[in-house]
Amino acid sequence: MDLDLSPDLKQIQRSVRTLVETLLAYEPEFQATGKVPGAVHAGLQNLGLFGVAIPKAYGGLDLGVLATAVIQSELGRLPPQFWGALRVLMGPGAKAIVAHGTEAQRQKWLPRIARGECTVAFALTESEAGSDVSRMMTRAERAADGYVINGAKSLISNAQRADVLIVFAYTDRPAGLAGISAFLVESDTPGFRVMGVIPTMGASLGGLAEIAFENCRVPRESVIGEEGMGFRYAMESLNEGRLNVGATGVGMGDLALEQSVRYAKQRIAFGGRIAELQAIQHMLADMAVDMHAARQLLYEAAWHVDQGRASAAKCSIVKLFCAETAFRTADRAVQIHGGAGYCRGVVVERIFRDSRALRIYEGTSEIQRNLIAKALLRGY
Repeated sequence: MDLDLSPDLKQIQRSVRTLVETLLAYEPEFQATGKVPGAVHAGLQNLGLFGVAIPKAYGGLDLGVLATAVIQSELGRLPPQFWGALRVLMGPGAKAIVAHGTEAQRQKWLPRIARGECTVAFALTESEAGSDVSRMMTRAERAADGYVINGAKSLISNAQRADVLIVFAYTDRPAGLAGISAFLVESDTPGFRVMGVIPTMGASLGGLAEIAFENCRVPRESVIGEEGMGFRYAMESLNEGRLNVGATGVGMGDLALEQSVRYAKQRIAFGGRIAELQAIQHMLADMAVDMHAARQLLYEAAWHVDQGRASAAKCSIVKLFCAETAFRTADRAVQIHGGAGYCRGVVVERIFRDSRALRIYEGTSEIQRNLIAKALLRGY
């Protein structure tokens, strides 16, 4: 593997960085109002970023996993609320439709998604079924005209503003994980409702949604792929989703490091700039080493996926290391900033809150360690 990005990828990186620097100017307004300015969505649309993982035949860019990782590393510098609707499309959302959807499903949804005109939610998690998907209680029973879905999902991003949801439910409970199927459910389908929103410490605009299905009837054509393959599709999607989380961590950590270097050069204490203090220098050095290692792990794993050599264990390694590293880097950044770093409105404070979620969603750090260990014991 050439450890340098290709000229084309470097150009993509520069284009996204330019957009990100422009959109960061809207962060103070967002922090003051809690509302994402319309210019943010328009900027992402104009660059075609909603179609990054969608084939060109449906209006997307079809850039590949490494390119997606490079793009998400840049977007990770922004408040996550700026690109929350986009993130699921770089991992589990678009992947399931592209890889396993019928042609009719692709024609209906992918062009709208690529244009940034359709918000997708990935509805897998339940209150009693997070990391342990087998405990899922949502079920879809066959009916003459399709399926009837009953159950509830918890902690679902984008659900309160989604146009369509990818919903996982048991169609054959005795079959265990092999009895889970995936469905495309439009948000205006009778029987679907958003029960409420759980406020979070960061990352999610407005919080995470609790949703319910009460005799929610969907047509047979709403099944994604084959009945009983839903768990497999979710796991396929989660591999790339975990790389996406890793890329987000790289972006967050990079910005935290840059902010810390800038602050250390400016802050005067004990007769000089704190950048001259060895304790500060050591923290900056550790942050730089962590972020370099995280970036290389991310790029290597993404490159392997593009080469058809996908490894679930490597995706877990990336997710684990980048998530932990981003939070560790953000923590050091707050320490370097001192009292200022603990104040709302300061970028490193925002990164500290937002980076905490990386260690939880798309599989907790503990689950990633389990997966990595199992792969090692199988011979990796």
